[in-house]
Amino acid sequence: MKNTISLNRNEQFLSVYRNGKRSYHKYFTLYYLPNGLNQNRLGFRVGKKLAKAVKRNRVRRLLKESYRLSEANIKPGYDLILAAREGSLTIDSLEDISHITDRLFGRAGLFLRTGK
Repeated sequence: MKNTISLNRNEQFLSVYRNGKRSYHKYFTLYYLPNGLNQNRLGFRVGKKLAKAVKRNRVRRLLKESYRLSEANIKPGYDLILAAREGSLTIDSLEDISHITDRLFGRAGLFLRTGK
């Protein structure tokens, strides 16, 4: 993830939740907020109520890889949070998660003009 740094402080997450916009899917929610920088800042949220650590980490890794594959087509300058919702742990393939996250980024208008 060349042009992306991590959101890792609670204040950063809260700012995106309070001031940002959302794009929903059955399994994931994308929160986004312009950050005024030349790069994106990315965070993930997979709650403890969803499953045990092994499954949560698997979903987090798949989300991270999905973002990495789409990163070149995503507009820079946003704080992004990808949050897993109930049922998301049933998705096991990177292809399915990539398709869903691409739809979320598209709905939010975060894709560069490349036809997506």
